Amino acid sequence: MSYESIIKHMNDDHKDALIGVCKKFAGVGEIKEIALKGIDLEGLDIAYDGKNLRVEFPQKATEKTLKNVIIELCQSVPKTYDIEGVKADIKAFVESCGSVCIASIAKDGRAIASYAPCIAYKGKYYIYISEVAEHFESISANPKNLEIMFLQDEAKAKSVILRARLRYRSEAEFVERGSEEFEGAFDEFERKTGGSGGIKTIRKMSDFYLVRLEFKSGRFVKGFGQAYDINGENITFAGDSGNPHKMPHRN
Repeated sequence: MSYESIIKHMNDDHKDALIGVCKKFAGVGEIKEIALKGIDLEGLDIAYDGKNLRVEFPQKATEKTLKNVIIELCQSVPKTYDIEGVKADIKAFVESCGSVCIASIAKDGRAIASYAPCIAYKGKYYIYISEVAEHFESISANPKNLEIMFLQDEAKAKSVILRARLRYRSEAEFVERGSEEFEGAFDEFERKTGGSGGIKTIRKMSDFYLVRLEFKSGRFVKGFGQAYDINGENITFAGDSGNPHKMPHRN
């Protein structure tokens, strides 16, 4: 199909889909007039109620994939509001991550960025850290002022700016070595990793500590126009309050 025929097809037969895309990416409510004005391999140009909106594709299309990319974009709209589906996505995403990024605050107020292996056990989450690591002191000093982030592998993302991420305000509590909780969590860590790469060795090292994380409020970002705020079991679409980004092409 030519660009002209795609534009005509969308305007004649899929205005509801265009309205959905516009609401999602422009963060607007009611739309009275809308039309697809332009298309290229990188995105769509939409005009609505006297304004213009540019919607970029997650990754550049080709002439062969353009149709499917547009379909996928339109189908993403109802999925955006499928909160049960988002909960399943969050669960699967966490399970795919073997480590987390950590932001902590040292005694002198310095911000410390680090990472640690993450262990899921009986519905709780743990990190295993050494006292010789810089973040040990900061987590010990400010255990109630942490941020934890699960971050998608850059190689698996459609774009460097579209890495899925899940961030939580968190609190930390050190678990007693030798306790049933410690042994059970580390058994699960060995089972999941196979125990290779020094994991069995560091289990016995006394300078390593198991730390339980308690997740508070957070945010899950799947991609463009797909950010969700998390507060306990309550998950809401962050775009309901409007598009937070400044769009220079909009009138």
